[in-house]
Amino acid sequence: MSSLRRSLLVLIPALALLGACGGGDDDDSGGDSGDSSDQSSSPTTTSGDSRSSNGDVDIPEIKDGAFADGEVHVEVSGDKDFKFDLKGNGIATGGYTLLTFGSDEASVILAFQAGSKDEAGGLSITHTKLATAGAWGTDCTVTIDEGADEVKGEFGCKDLEGIEPGSVKTYKVRVSGNFSVTR
Repeated sequence: MSSLRRSLLVLIPALALLGACGGGDDDDSGGDSGDSSDQSSSPTTTSGDSRSSNGDVDIPEIKDGAFADGEVHVEVSGDKDFKFDLKGNGIATGGYTLLTFGSDEASVILAFQAGSKDEAGGLSITHTKLATAGAWGTDCTVTIDEGADEVKGEFGCKDLEGIEPGSVKTYKVRVSGNFSVTR
């Protein structure tokens, strides 16, 4: 049973990466696609390259590389209340960043697509108590700060639907948390 869980922890991020690389919008010409709401959200900049999203998502390009060591802290509230911490790692390549964190009890996947307003990425949480997901800019906000040796950030989702694994009952939850990974 433990090897099945470990296999799934490897398979799920691989499928997420494959899905993110395949398909997508081939129109990089910047033509008018009906979105004339070019409202700049004026990203906040503190140290490094920090951006925040709230409706009009602006994911920064994260320097290509592998992240060997990372942590995520997640708090779920609403119809379900719990919090947890996980260890993980990730990769950034060609403007796409995938961070995965896992244990026998839970997994969290954070995906970031730089420069894409329509497919900016999002988060996926699978826990023994709840499974849910949300997209940056649509369901969730994210702030990312990239330093020389570390990428860190915070995220929050106000109104996500989730299900308890093995059940069909849905729950409304709020999710908040933070992450950091080192090169």
